[in-house]
Formats: sequence, C-alpha cells, structure tokens
Amino acid sequence: MSLAVMEFMHRFLQHVLPSGFMKVRYYGFLSPGSSVEINDIIPLIEEACKIIAQNILIPKTKAKISLLCCPDCKRRLIFKCFVPPMPPESMIGPG
Repeated sequence: MSLAVMEFMHRFLQHVLPSGFMKVRYYGFLSPGSSVEINDIIPLIEEACKIIAQNILIPKTKAKISLLCCPDCKRRLIFKCFVPPMPPESMIGPG
C-alpha cells in the first residue's frame, strides 16, 4: 500500500500516546493472558465501590483528619461527590 506522507504520519501518530499517559490494557485482569473471567471481577469492583462510598460518607468527628491538599495551590481539597464506575454493559460498544 502506498500512502502520502501526511496520511502516513496521521495514521502512525494515532498510535502514540500523549505525554503523561500510560498504556495499561495489557496489565491485570484486562490482559489477554489473564485467567480471571470478567464476570468474576464485576462483584469485586462493586464491593470496592461500596467500601469507598461508605468511607467518604462517614461523618467527620472531632478527631484530627488528614486533609487532602492541592499540590499546586496548597489549599484543602473539597469533596463534591462520588461518581461510581459505569456498569460493564454500558462500556461495551455495539457489536
């Protein structure tokens, strides 16, 4: 196949990740060699989300709590809301 230089560069650069991004599709349970079925992972992810949500919704006590700070401005980060991950069926495209 012959391509114009700009078309070749366009196709080639679609596979280059922007600075600061990391390709992770070949690690963990998403790796092609993983022996764990996705249906076994879904309940674990849901349970982890419930634990995270419970820890976030615990009322503040008078005990000292280590507050998260912005690394740039050094101000305290304010919790706005917890967004759970999308259900697996909404991540699967039409097929």
